Amino acid sequence: MNNKVEIGINNAFAIKKWVEPEEWIRVIVEEIGLKNIQASFDLFYPSFKEANFSFVCSEINSALKKYDARISSTFTGLNAYSQNMLVHPNPVIRRAAIDYYIDAIKISSKIGAPTTGGHFLSFTIKDFNNKKRKEYLMQSFFESMIYLSKIAYENKLSSLTWEYMPTPYELPHTVKEARSLYEEINSYTKVPIYLTFDLGHTTAFDLEIGNKDRDVYHVLENIIPMTNIIHLQQCDGVGDRYWPFTPEYNKVGIIDPKKILKLINDCSDHRVHLMFEFIHGCELSGEKIIEDYKYSAEYWMKYL
Repeated sequence: MNNKVEIGINNAFAIKKWVEPEEWIRVIVEEIGLKNIQASFDLFYPSFKEANFSFVCSEINSALKKYDARISSTFTGLNAYSQNMLVHPNPVIRRAAIDYYIDAIKISSKIGAPTTGGHFLSFTIKDFNNKKRKEYLMQSFFESMIYLSKIAYENKLSSLTWEYMPTPYELPHTVKEARSLYEEINSYTKVPIYLTFDLGHTTAFDLEIGNKDRDVYHVLENIIPMTNIIHLQQCDGVGDRYWPFTPEYNKVGIIDPKKILKLINDCSDHRVHLMFEFIHGCELSGEKIIEDYKYSAEYWMKYL
């Protein structure tokens, strides 16, 4: 067993299909065969009032105990990813985004997750193309993240995590950006802010063919010391595919577990969580989704 990594799963696959905590935890443990879970906020909105999300957290904790599983992190989902969040042009909405992350931190604390994060910002094209406006919003973003790190500390979280993205509108999306932002923001925060790296997030439209930042192994080698979570998907280096690690996709995909694990062992001085995150078509059955995750988990476990 590789002590530097732990395999797990993002539970966003359960949206609309297995929504009760008892069900999605049972499916993950008994049918897929994993116990390390990254809980997506798409399965319950962090904007719930305290009494409501306290009830949901109680349900989660009871099911975790029943199935001997744990939540190692929480993460934003498609609901948040559809928004500009902490760099929205409207300051009132930016304030609402801060409240969203405060609730996310409180929920994480209640279910024993030591870290939370994901998507924090997406510039509108207008603001992205206006240098002064972009600088202003980035300054506002940094102030918000520093504040959220204090909230995380007060709620006994050990860190936050910020996802490396596949578009220049959503920072960071290059090794240079990631290193610069990581160093700057962590010089001010109360808890460390690590990176989450998705193996399909090296395909931004502004990166020309041949640019090293399009090479998933080059990016991972350079940012792994700053990374605490890796989202596992099979992909081809052309698009952000979110394929499972099944024979069909392993034939055309570029992700080799041996190479990923070697980079982690060679370049990281801390434990990294490897979390499966696939996106299946809505026309597929629940049985097919579970089958793909189960096969992928068994496939990766052979290399650990």
